[in-house]
Amino acid sequence: MKYSLCIEALFEKVDFYDRIKLAADAGLDAIEFWDPADKDVDKIASLTQNYGLEVAICTTMTPWDLRMNEDYKTVEKAVAESIKRAKAMNCPSLIGLSGDIDSVKNTQKGILINNLNIVKGMCEAEGVTINMEILNSYIDHKGYYLDCSHEGFEIVRSVHSDNVKVLFDIYHMQIMEGNIINTIKANIDKIGHFHSAGNPGRNEHYIGEINYPGIIAEIKKLDYDGYFGLEYWPTFDDVKSLEKVLAYLKS
Repeated sequence: MKYSLCIEALFEKVDFYDRIKLAADAGLDAIEFWDPADKDVDKIASLTQNYGLEVAICTTMTPWDLRMNEDYKTVEKAVAESIKRAKAMNCPSLIGLSGDIDSVKNTQKGILINNLNIVKGMCEAEGVTINMEILNSYIDHKGYYLDCSHEGFEIVRSVHSDNVKVLFDIYHMQIMEGNIINTIKANIDKIGHFHSAGNPGRNEHYIGEINYPGIIAEIKKLDYDGYFGLEYWPTFDDVKSLEKVLAYLKS
């Protein structure tokens, strides 16, 4: 299993670019972060190469302002620029967000499928996968449209492309629906990336109700060669917290 660390959530008191070395020191395989619009992607590429890390994934440009259910021309332009920035970091994946519910759900579903069909060609040509993230709408993202894994997998399957997949966030899906292992087994071919955190709280993975070693053991049995992303907020010293989390996940 390859592990990536979201350096937006950890080491918040440290300069963003200095967090890359801390991830390397902790033994991670890769880093990930959110919006590339305000980041120096060339600097990130240089630092990750120096420290022997990869950039596993980042979001599309300004993801909270520009969602994947916007006007298709706007989405196409944003994804094209996002791919350009991802390629500069040798980053193979992007995170796409659906937006909040602002119309009849079936209409919004159709818009997402249409927009993903429009951008899938450039994703395939550039070797970049766009991963639609499913979030919980109970606690963290009230009003978010894509809050059901069944809907997410249905959307990406409708696009018929290996470069359009789901970002399966175990924390979010435990809140919304549970049945984590069976859902992963049934849909592993359409999962491009995992996110994880403890529930409740979104803190260390060993806190709460999710059996992460059991989930990871099942994922290892499947044909999955992507990253298992750590996106959590520590409850004590970041370095010691991360060390303890990694020991738990690998136990």
